[in-house]
Amino acid sequence: MKDLHELLNRSVILIDKPKGPTSFDIVEAVSKALDVKKAGHTGTLDPNATGLMVIALGEARKAMSVLTGMHKEYIGTMSIHEDVGKETVEKALNEFQGKITQMPPVRSAVARKERVREVFEIELIDKNERNVRFRVLCEAGTYMRKIAHDAGEKMGTGAHLSELRRTKVGPFSTEHSVSPDSLKDMPEDKLRGLLIPIEDALRRLKIPSLTIKNDSVSKIMNGAPVRKDDITGASGNVEEGSCITVFSEEGKLVCLARYIKNGDTVARTDRVFL
Repeated sequence: MKDLHELLNRSVILIDKPKGPTSFDIVEAVSKALDVKKAGHTGTLDPNATGLMVIALGEARKAMSVLTGMHKEYIGTMSIHEDVGKETVEKALNEFQGKITQMPPVRSAVARKERVREVFEIELIDKNERNVRFRVLCEAGTYMRKIAHDAGEKMGTGAHLSELRRTKVGPFSTEHSVSPDSLKDMPEDKLRGLLIPIEDALRRLKIPSLTIKNDSVSKIMNGAPVRKDDITGASGNVEEGSCITVFSEEGKLVCLARYIKNGDTVARTDRVFL
């Protein structure tokens, strides 16, 4: 059985954020409850929003570049300012299916430049007078408040987002999440069941991977590229420049790397995991 300290330093944990705290507050609370020096989240939720936050602990933070790009699913409640029929609402929402252009809100943490995001699925769940519940599966970085506002404009009624809950992040869902408060004094056996080793988390993302010889681990951890004669196995389809994971023969994550085609060189190391 792995030492708990080692497991905590190389895992992610799924947290169900309550309404009120900022995303930073949640990270701080989790760090304190688990006595982990460093942690990070894979996508901000507004203070008034609830739902899934994937928190990377310790060394697992090095995979943030991959984890932050996961698709998101939300359940939102939109308050329309004048009542209209259900068909009108459905028609307006359906116009956001596919690639859309958004300007980040004034209070967002990113530069206010138009950017394209993809909405994979959007559906009306129910309508109760002027309150509309809807579900969205979308690319990371899609603003739900903007969708609600723009849908109101399309309906000619005006609208705003009154409630928001994130239900999925990539392959992870709120079904397996816990509140930050529940981590305080949690029994070790239960905590172990909540921690997802970074190896398992990345495998769930189905990122292409390489397995390398044990004799090659040390040099690759020191920054050497992965060469053909280092490799004992591979899975998944890769493209030039794409991110891949590199594992030892025991299944431990060695590094993230970038796939290249350059003679005997297969990949250049990016983030090394101690």
